[in-house]
Amino acid sequence: MRVLMDDMKPFRIEVEWTDREDFLFTCHYRQASCAECRTTAEGAGRHFFPVMKRAMGNVLHKLRREHISFPLFLVTLAFEHRHLLSEIDQLLTALHGHLREQKRPGSWSCYVSGETMKPSSSSGG
Repeated sequence: MRVLMDDMKPFRIEVEWTDREDFLFTCHYRQASCAECRTTAEGAGRHFFPVMKRAMGNVLHKLRREHISFPLFLVTLAFEHRHLLSEIDQLLTALHGHLREQKRPGSWSCYVSGETMKPSSSSGG
């Protein structure tokens, strides 16, 4: 695999939580050789990552200095680490798939939810 100096590289990651503790993961990228390039926003994808959502919810509680049982958090994390690593791998695979197709600076977002998205109902007739 050939890597070019001007391939798109991530330079800033943002995490924005919702009231339900789901979160929007955004990665801004640009060419490695262009530190001052402006980025353009892309549409957001949506993924169901329940283990990652719970782990990030615990991070949010710690940031807010809310009580979480840290030993229980560690036991849960250790018990579910394979699932968490798998979800992180899926998120990064989606990001890298997007980056391979890009020719100019931009950003990629993914809405991470702990619940599956219910299909919208439509009335036929």
